[in-house]
Amino acid sequence: DLIMKNILIGCLLILASAAGQSKSVIPKNGFVPDAATAVAVAEAVLVPVYGKDQILSERPFKAVLSGDKWIVTGSVLCDSPNFPCPGGAAEVQISRKSGQILYMTHYQ
Repeated sequence: DLIMKNILIGCLLILASAAGQSKSVIPKNGFVPDAATAVAVAEAVLVPVYGKDQILSERPFKAVLSGDKWIVTGSVLCDSPNFPCPGGAAEVQISRKSGQILYMTHYQ
């Protein structure tokens, strides 16, 4: 009786544990399905590292899908189209499927 009782309690604990775990939803088009989402993710991870003023100054950001990763780059605006712009822009590479940040830098 004691052995059967312990087996039953063990089985109930396993079932209760399994019932508490739910399957994760994986969107059909990935967690970063479009360019607007890619830009939002990029800005969200860039601001804490490079500062809000710096990142806002690089808008508009451009997102291009290359294979399964988004490449998001900032803009460096100049007053004169005849001269190279000083400074560089941020770049973030993001997995379309998982949303993982694959690479992040800020060019000088």
